[in-house]
Amino acid sequence: MNQQPHTMLDFPDLDELAGNRHALRSQRTRDLLLEGMYRLALEKDFREITIQELLDRTGVARSTFYAHFRDKEDLLVAGYEKIGIPHTRVCEVSGDSRVVLDVSSWLFTATERHAELTTSFFSSPSQGIILVHLENILIIQVREHYRKQGLYDSNGLHGEVAVRCFVGALIGLWLWWVRHDYPSSANEMTEAFDSLMNNGTWPAAD
Repeated sequence: MNQQPHTMLDFPDLDELAGNRHALRSQRTRDLLLEGMYRLALEKDFREITIQELLDRTGVARSTFYAHFRDKEDLLVAGYEKIGIPHTRVCEVSGDSRVVLDVSSWLFTATERHAELTTSFFSSPSQGIILVHLENILIIQVREHYRKQGLYDSNGLHGEVAVRCFVGALIGLWLWWVRHDYPSSANEMTEAFDSLMNNGTWPAAD
């Protein structure tokens, strides 16, 4: 009768388990602080929110806050990062297959999910601070995508012009959409923007 050879059980490494627990605690803390800031932002202007208010609201220690974030603007940026990175997709442009960064869908869809918060942010005196961070994130994402696709030359002007024009157009349309109380769905806004900016298709004349 053949006997199966004994095998050693693979137990998780203790250091790995400890690291995973630490990462989970860290993420829970960051999520708690973000949620607290968002709730406060629905009540008052972002500039009026103090770190102490945020700590009182969440029960997080001051030392713990500063272990994760430099200041409340750093926390704000983390909120954008939590949305994730835009995906890419292949589409046909003028008969050629091109890899397109789906950043418009990323922005419009995330905004639609958090419409009340976005309206509060961009109806407040602090909207300029928030907009600067959003613009910087979009510029970095688009510039990196163009670089990967061989469309960006850091030594020339045209690459940066393309990045700034694309991001400027996206933010301009997005702000109009937010300030007019979301007159169309995120999908409709994405399709309209992409048909023009990615495919070069202008709306048909009436």
